[in-house]
Amino acid sequence: MHFLIRLRKGCKAELFIQRNSIGNSFYNYHFCDVQKSLNVQNKKRKELKDLFGEFITNYDQYYQIAKNLEIFAEDVDRYIVEKNDQKIDALDIEEKKTQLEQARTEAQPVPYPNIIYFPNEKLDIVNLNTEALENQRSELKKYGYSATKKILEKLINNITLQAQQHAVAEVMPYLINCDNSIKKALEAGLYNNKNTITKLENKYDELVKLSLTKETIFKDSDIIVALENEDFSRAFLENKKEIIILLGKEIESLKSDISNLTQNNKVIQMLSYLSANKQLLLEYRDNKTINSEYAKCPVCGSELFAKAPDSDILHEADLFIESNYGVVKEKELKINELQEEIDSLYEELIRRAKCVVDKEKMILLSQCNELNMIYSELKPYFERIRFLIKNKIIENVEEMNSALANSLLDQIKNKLLDENSVNSLENEYRNILKVLRYEYGDETIQQTYAKVSNLCNKSYDIFDFSYNIFVSKLNAIDSILANQTVINLEKKIENDINANQKLEMQISELNNLKIIADNRSKEIHNIVEELIRDEYEKVGPALTKYYNKLSRFNSSEGIRLVQVNEGISLVDDMNKNIVNLFSNGQISVLMLAHFFAGITARNDNEKVKIYFIDDLTSCMDDVNMLAFMDLLKYQMSSNNTIEQLFFITCDDRISELLKYKFSGRDIELCELNEADFLQEYAV
Repeated sequence: MHFLIRLRKGCKAELFIQRNSIGNSFYNYHFCDVQKSLNVQNKKRKELKDLFGEFITNYDQYYQIAKNLEIFAEDVDRYIVEKNDQKIDALDIEEKKTQLEQARTEAQPVPYPNIIYFPNEKLDIVNLNTEALENQRSELKKYGYSATKKILEKLINNITLQAQQHAVAEVMPYLINCDNSIKKALEAGLYNNKNTITKLENKYDELVKLSLTKETIFKDSDIIVALENEDFSRAFLENKKEIIILLGKEIESLKSDISNLTQNNKVIQMLSYLSANKQLLLEYRDNKTINSEYAKCPVCGSELFAKAPDSDILHEADLFIESNYGVVKEKELKINELQEEIDSLYEELIRRAKCVVDKEKMILLSQCNELNMIYSELKPYFERIRFLIKNKIIENVEEMNSALANSLLDQIKNKLLDENSVNSLENEYRNILKVLRYEYGDETIQQTYAKVSNLCNKSYDIFDFSYNIFVSKLNAIDSILANQTVINLEKKIENDINANQKLEMQISELNNLKIIADNRSKEIHNIVEELIRDEYEKVGPALTKYYNKLSRFNSSEGIRLVQVNEGISLVDDMNKNIVNLFSNGQISVLMLAHFFAGITARNDNEKVKIYFIDDLTSCMDDVNMLAFMDLLKYQMSSNNTIEQLFFITCDDRISELLKYKFSGRDIELCELNEADFLQEYAV
């Protein structure tokens, strides 16, 4: 393979290759690979724009200007919306005009009553300014709230008296009909709570839980003794307990004697025990017989056990013990007697304890039932008593009686307001609050009193309040303020209209500015598109010129670049798409023409222009090759078009012909082989 290089003047090939083997350089490389360029037939119109992009001026900055104008127009549009939002609504202006007409109607002079209601009140209000009038009106409203508060206090006090009267009236039947129950309840402390009943119930539950058995009788005895019943006194308990202890000690002494007599003779010990406790065997047999069971002797297993006479049971054991160890049997019998005596004592203790406990439970249960009935019966009574004590009608529950109740009813009746007085006070406070524009809805008198108390933060001495005078004072102030209101409303309406007119002028200017920006952006787009169309039209003749030079026997009358939508098409003078009409050879020549046209187009834009041309033998015949070399020779002769050219070929004829064509043209050549590059990179 041959690499033919045309060098710049004064530059050696070795230096150039070495310098350009470094990755970073300011050189621009352009390649002509006709084989790879044949895919132009598969390119879409949008992709052909990139192929001819170097022939067209870069208008990005103008497009950016147009884009900026569009953004500017959008900002102006948003600013117009903001200005529209700032305009006062026409409905608001109409509402103010309605208020103005009403204020003009109300602006009639009303005399101010010559009566002072509160300190520092000005009776001559004609010459007061708006602020002073507003302050006096505010003080007058507080005076009105204070008067309302006084009226509400009278009504609330009357409501309280009615509640007290009702409570005393409800107490009377209890004092007459439930005198004994009240005394019992007070004695039991049921006035405040049910603690007495709860204690009795707890005591009853404690007695119910007592098991009262042989094992627990002494542990439970303290609870039973505390009941203070003579049938189970402390002395009785201690006496029985002492006897049981003594009998127990005696049994232990007998057991010790038996152990010494029968020491190392377990047969005697067992026989003595069986003989002394023969009755246990007889009871066992009787139980078996009663239950229709067959009884065998549990000692020897004899079947005669069920039918044998009582005297025959353990007969041999008795004879043996009596003849040999009669003393042991006597001690065993004595132990049995003592144990029976102890059991009898326990039974007496348990019996008496149960009797005492049962009796006490009945008493407690009766007391609980009685007190519960009294508590339920007198619960409303005590609630009314607590209400009367809270309102300081009485001091304590013990002092209440029928005579006192009658006296209290008379006292309360004398303090109560009559129905006409109540209605008059209610109408008066409602009228005052209506004038003050107080909205109370469905609230109670107590709730109204609480709110009015908060609104009236001053305490006035009110002696002779007159609703009519109060209203006249307010009307007089309002009549003067109405004149001020008229002036203020007129000024507000005028300001609103002027503000809207000013905003309308600004919006109009902004709309004009937006139209200018939109039109200027469209003009820039149209001008740039027109320039691009003109430049595309100029590319066609250049392609035609180079195409005809390279294809001497198959020339074209004209090649044009036509914009279609967002892409371009290569057409002839008949507007036929030449990409679809040309053969592969013609397409190759067209791409060479595009290559040479590009050399001319970029001539003034690049300082150092370096070109690479791959082997063309496979896509060009000899005639076209000669035309190509003549055109290349012409280009190489000019120092303004190609600074350096790499031509790669595998054909020796082409290599020799190219060297022949370039000789004598002041074109410096350098021929390189693959080995030269290998040696260069090896270094």
